[in-house]
Amino acid sequence: MANQRFENFVGVIYALNKEVGRIKTQKMASLGLRGTDTMVLYYLAHEDGDLAEADLARLMRQDRAAVTRIVSRLEAQGLIERGHASEDAKARGSRYRAPVMLTEAGRKAALEMDQIISDVVCEASADIGPKERERMYTWLTQVLESLERI
Repeated sequence: MANQRFENFVGVIYALNKEVGRIKTQKMASLGLRGTDTMVLYYLAHEDGDLAEADLARLMRQDRAAVTRIVSRLEAQGLIERGHASEDAKARGSRYRAPVMLTEAGRKAALEMDQIISDVVCEASADIGPKERERMYTWLTQVLESLERI
């Protein structure tokens, strides 16, 4: 017998993830970017201080190799640049600890991306009130924390 709660939960989460991916791909293409570039640019634009590839991977919940590929592609496009790793990081042989920063072109792209994100978020949540939205995020966070403990 199928577990209806499992089907409902996994189905909705999967569909949400798929739609977010579709929208990121579609909207970022207007900036000449891939959907996977979104979160790297977002975090570099919105986090205080330097972020390294390892920090980006942690924030994005992605493996370092995937983040390295994104960073390399964005660097080739002139949107980001890698700094130099600290002596401590070099001694440990960690290229993932070198800071990654937006270039001027990257800051411009991030500003345009922020406007797109704002428009999409407003449109997607137009029918959801602030209290409902707060409860939704609370519940989703509780589910995530429970799943992480398993």
